[in-house]
Amino acid sequence: MRRLAALLASAWLLAAAWTAQAAEPLLRVRASLGQTSDVMAGATVTLRLDVLTSTWFADPPALPDLRLPRTLVTPPSGRAEILHEQDNGVAMNGLRYTYVITPQAAGPLDIPALTVSARLGQASGPLSASSAPLRLAVREAAGPGVAAQALQATQAFETSAASLTVGGRVTRSITQRAQGAQAMLIKPAPLTDVPGFRRYAREPEIRNLDDGRGGFVGGERVDRADYVAERAGTLSLPALRLAWVDGASGKPAVIELPAQSFEIAPAPAAASPFPIEEELRQWVLHIPAGGLWAAAGLIALALAGWLGGPGLRRAARALGERCRTWRARWRASEPWAWRQLRREAGRSGLGSFYLWLRRASGRASLGQAQRGWSAPARAPALEMLRADYGQPPDAARGQALLRQQAPRWRTRWRAARRPAPRHGLGPLNDTINHRGETS
Repeated sequence: MRRLAALLASAWLLAAAWTAQAAEPLLRVRASLGQTSDVMAGATVTLRLDVLTSTWFADPPALPDLRLPRTLVTPPSGRAEILHEQDNGVAMNGLRYTYVITPQAAGPLDIPALTVSARLGQASGPLSASSAPLRLAVREAAGPGVAAQALQATQAFETSAASLTVGGRVTRSITQRAQGAQAMLIKPAPLTDVPGFRRYAREPEIRNLDDGRGGFVGGERVDRADYVAERAGTLSLPALRLAWVDGASGKPAVIELPAQSFEIAPAPAAASPFPIEEELRQWVLHIPAGGLWAAAGLIALALAGWLGGPGLRRAARALGERCRTWRARWRASEPWAWRQLRREAGRSGLGSFYLWLRRASGRASLGQAQRGWSAPARAPALEMLRADYGQPPDAARGQALLRQQAPRWRTRWRAARRPAPRHGLGPLNDTINHRGETS
């Protein structure tokens, strides 16, 4: 009887333990490589990490931070592929995360067991599970360039105008798409200096490509450079060779992009809008006819003062001070700033323009100086600033707009700053005569 009671107690304990285990949900972690054979150094391999459960995830699983020696590892992006499987008759639901691995050196690559913890529905607490460790053989790289399953390269040309002249711009864009390779590993296109052009490099655009479900597909890199023509004639941008390595066969390969020629016309000769002769004529008229004789007499007096008594020397010093004052006043005038702007026409930069702007309009910026103008009147100024400070800048167009619009702006600002008549009423006699004629 006692033996039967002991057997019944043992059976009851086993049933209770089995019931507790059956009530606890299952958590499975499985790791696999996208490529089972050996890979080449520099090639990209995907590590798939499947997290499965018999219930559901109350919170997203906590993934491990994978770090491997001499290997570039990109963690999952946060998106995952949904899985539905059967495990010994048990329905399992899960998520598949993708690590992107790029070995940088030859030799065996050991991937340790990856432990994932998660909070599951109907679980008494957080659960954790680990995957089996993996090993990958890495062989030496076969040549320079990115190692990829396939590489596609295209080029495009964009010109600043339909007919290019000296100072015109050609933008060359090279797009590389590497299947199975990370974007940061794609080599930059060799957009080097070319005779007859001045090169301005742009920042590259780099991004990884996926299948829309978090799965890694490859990478894309776009390199651009602006070429500004410096002389007329037939100018060519040379052909390009892009080296890469076939990750499957391990053989080096090359993609060639053809050259492109452009006809560059001479820049049209633009007449200077700054009236030099008229400006000089105005300043000559400002000097009285007897001014030259007076200046000669003052010089003679200054010489006599230097050779003679202290009184003449004081007069000479006073004359020198007046000359310096006149010179300082002249250098602080608007006509002097206008002449400096005319002398520096065609040079890069707007320093002399802003000096003249402050003296001509009394404002520190072009927007303040044109406040109250109509939109069509302000449009050339906005276009000039966009040409000088835009991306990319077009200094030649900015200088051309400045030469065209500066005389008009000067005329308008002079008219605005001209002092008004002291009295608003007309002469009294004219008013009386007008009344007498009408009566």
